[in-house]
Amino acid sequence: MRDWTKSIYSDGTEGYVSNPEPRMGDEITIRLSFLEGSPVCDVLLWRLVNGAESYVSMEFEKSESGLDYYSAKTTLNEPRLQYHFVLVTEDAAYFFTQAGVQTYVPDYRHDFVINCDYVKPGWVDGAVFYQIFPERFCNGDLSNDVRDGEYEYFGHKCKKMPDWNMEPLAVEEAHGMDFFGGDLKGIQDKIPYLKDLGVTAIYLNPIFTAYSTHKYDCIDYFHVDPHFGGDEALISLSDALHQNDMKLILDISVNHTGNEHEWTRTKREFYFKDIDGSLKGWCGVKSLPFMDYRNKELKDLIYRGHDSVLRKWLRPPYNIDGWRFDVADVIGKNDDVQVADTVWREICDAIRQEKRDAFIIGEHWGDCYEYLQGNLWNTPMNYYGFGRIVRQFAGLPDLFLERNKEIMKAKYVMTAKDVVKRSDDHYTCLSQAVADCQMNLFDSHDVIRVHNYPEITFDRYRGVVLSYLLFTGIPCIYYGDEVGIDGHTKSDAGCRYPMPWDKKGKERDKFFSLYKRMIELRRTVPAFAKGGRKVLYDDGMILVVARFMGTDKYIGIISRQAKEIKIPLWQIGAAKAVSDTDEFGIHFDATSSEENLNIKVPDNAALIIKVD
Repeated sequence: MRDWTKSIYSDGTEGYVSNPEPRMGDEITIRLSFLEGSPVCDVLLWRLVNGAESYVSMEFEKSESGLDYYSAKTTLNEPRLQYHFVLVTEDAAYFFTQAGVQTYVPDYRHDFVINCDYVKPGWVDGAVFYQIFPERFCNGDLSNDVRDGEYEYFGHKCKKMPDWNMEPLAVEEAHGMDFFGGDLKGIQDKIPYLKDLGVTAIYLNPIFTAYSTHKYDCIDYFHVDPHFGGDEALISLSDALHQNDMKLILDISVNHTGNEHEWTRTKREFYFKDIDGSLKGWCGVKSLPFMDYRNKELKDLIYRGHDSVLRKWLRPPYNIDGWRFDVADVIGKNDDVQVADTVWREICDAIRQEKRDAFIIGEHWGDCYEYLQGNLWNTPMNYYGFGRIVRQFAGLPDLFLERNKEIMKAKYVMTAKDVVKRSDDHYTCLSQAVADCQMNLFDSHDVIRVHNYPEITFDRYRGVVLSYLLFTGIPCIYYGDEVGIDGHTKSDAGCRYPMPWDKKGKERDKFFSLYKRMIELRRTVPAFAKGGRKVLYDDGMILVVARFMGTDKYIGIISRQAKEIKIPLWQIGAAKAVSDTDEFGIHFDATSSEENLNIKVPDNAALIIKVD
């Protein structure tokens, strides 16, 4: 017998909210759907009005594909609309929030939310990010290469690698100073490649003047490193990207500088001090002195002044489209000095004053609910709600827990129910507009690439990649993943190999085809970019997620076990698969009965199936 409560659904997408991005004073229509013929007497929209609870009766609107739709109109009388639903039967009242269905009064944290003042950049819908570690992507100008032994840093001389296709040196050997010659001209030269792949936005690791390869130890925020081509190269790259309808996000650390920055000598008041008066290093790293935002001049130089760092690069002639903030979770925090709330409020306001639709990304590896309420960041680097989860479901250790030897004694295997619970912990506390902006990534310059682990077969890797389509948010591809770039699992050097432009053959092609088709679906099928999302099956090691918009409906299956399962398509108003091959041309064995899809799921399967 069907449990009709499992069909209850609403969200903040245009399928269920007439205007997902309203202004103050607008009247909007909010919808809810559930199984046709359910024993429901009344449907109510609960909302807060000036802090007080209010109930609005919802009226029957239509029946479609086996689902009944109810709707109610409400007016945005305050900046934040907070609501959930109540479905009344003879036996119980069912409360429906973003956390699901329950028969007791819910908390407010998981309510649906619409923020009138939230700016979701228009280019987010269908967007695909591509992260580039500039020094390792492409050498477009040999004349600006670091020369072997050109300078010394912490007693170590820089080394120019003689061959682009060499393996990067171990950290212990190179000390972060092995250079291959990648630069901004090289990135610009590869715009046709990125456009062919389907990329719409570039996120660059730091490009400002610094001595290391990674450049998180900045010595001049106001100039692009000359070995990357200097300021003029950024102007040229930005112009070329925008001419090709692509956006540009720059990475910066305003938590700390390198200890060779001029401020460490001339503006020591900008930094925290140790007891002995020396500059305090972030996380105890003396080479990275971190900054004290109680200093007004520092705030003026970083973000308040007209020509401050964060404002300058947003304006012509550079025209970048947003910022990614390194170690964003620790800025403004040092024992008894806790000014993060004020600093982040001021930083985000300053950025949006300069460019209203600038995109703001904060590096955070855990729960960052407080930064995602619509007035601060657009997104974290979504390790918590996406990357850590899909990596662990693929069989890898959790990115943070693996650092703790005691916790890693437990031989834990993540289940599909764990995936759902962990991702719900993140997404059910966000408004739809913020959820749509989540930067979903599983690889980066800070983590071992998934496909470089020997236990990750290509079939299992397909499931990781296709997860981009099944989670709300924006895919972010780390350069080279799309061609199966080489690497190792020993250190950060293993995930920073030079881009293998000369790589040919079937191995490269199967990776590229997978990514290109995934991106094509993301960009051309609205259900994946801005549609609804509902988990239909989460038993054992098999996860089934539906993505839908109107009558356009798909299910995605990610599996680590072979099993015949029954997928309740009736919950989304569907009955059968459109074809016996999925969107990537993979055949599957399935039959339909009573609006369920009975399918034999192979081990390590990854399928995207159109249903009707």
